[in-house]
Amino acid sequence: MVRPRQPEAERRSRAISVRVTTAEAAEIAERAGAARMTKGSYMRRRELGQPVREAAVHRLGARERVELQRIGVNLNQIARAPNSGASAPAGTLEAVERVGELAGGVS
Repeated sequence: MVRPRQPEAERRSRAISVRVTTAEAAEIAERAGAARMTKGSYMRRRELGQPVREAAVHRLGARERVELQRIGVNLNQIARAPNSGASAPAGTLEAVERVGELAGGVS
């Protein structure tokens, strides 16, 4: 199926060239990739004040990875209990809410 043509007023037919440093180009490419957008779409939306949802990039150390693994195991056990007919352990909702607070916007 062929995509219908856009009206002339909505076609993106103009190009704007911008010079950036190598470091700036790398940062733009990284941010666009994190937002799952092309560099052009990313730059256009940023410049026009439209929202861009960039994924947060977090580097975890060995200690944090171990702690995250423990949390994952606990969450798996919590999820398994209701699925097997048992009731969720006391304090489950509070624990899940706390994990959400600690994650603080991690996407």
